[in-house]
Amino acid sequence: MKWLSKISLLVLLLSSCSAQYHLKRAIKKDPTILEKDTVTVVDTVVTAPVELRDTVTLSERDTLVITKERLKLKIVRSFDTIAVEAECESDTIISTIRVPYEKVVYVQERTLKEKLQIWGFYLMVGLFVYLAVRKLANG
Repeated sequence: MKWLSKISLLVLLLSSCSAQYHLKRAIKKDPTILEKDTVTVVDTVVTAPVELRDTVTLSERDTLVITKERLKLKIVRSFDTIAVEAECESDTIISTIRVPYEKVVYVQERTLKEKLQIWGFYLMVGLFVYLAVRKLANG
């Protein structure tokens, strides 16, 4: 019978509080851990500048410069030659994506029926171990 008390003491020492119990205590201390949080992802894309040159042949001489937003167009007419230079400056595209997520997912406590099933299983295992040890002790 001495060994039975040692086994029961060992079982009591090895059993501990569930994670659910510790989660409840943590929520009691700081209820903000259940609030949703948001991760912000900032993605930056930089486009390279684009240049284009073209030439058309005519007569007379003139220069025309057109600038609009990021595009700069320069047309140079020199006698029978037209030089066209176009330059589009680089651009930065920034997209911000907000992804909400839950920091802690709260799981409901087990029902009485589930608790009884678990304790019944532990009782059966304990009884089986007890009978096996008793059979080995008796030889």
